[in-house]
Amino acid sequence: MPAHIADAASEAYSCHSIGAYRAAGALARAVVEATAKDKGVSSGTLYSKIEQLEQQGLLRPLVREAAHEIRHFGNEMAHGDLVEGLTEEATTETLALMGELLNEIYQVPARIARVGAARRTRAAKPSE
Repeated sequence: MPAHIADAASEAYSCHSIGAYRAAGALARAVVEATAKDKGVSSGTLYSKIEQLEQQGLLRPLVREAAHEIRHFGNEMAHGDLVEGLTEEATTETLALMGELLNEIYQVPARIARVGAARRTRAAKPSE
């Protein structure tokens, strides 16, 4: 995963750890947007970017829904709807969804590539 996205995700977790739930939510939303841009989806609203990620086969439908939940949560902060009663639990769940998104976009493809490369290396070795 690109360092700037990993850093923003880490910062979101750091904000959460000190009770800065609004900051964590805003950063989680920014991570979704930065991820879309990293994958070449840079035009339109965040809603349409998330939809395009699914259309390109980068997100399964459930993870697309997770991305939209992060978007909704972050929009409350990004658009000045500083709701009262923002809870640790709601932020924890949102950050867990962010982790699922990052896993889907970056970790799973990297893991598949590593396993495939190892298999091809084994297959290329001559039998003794």
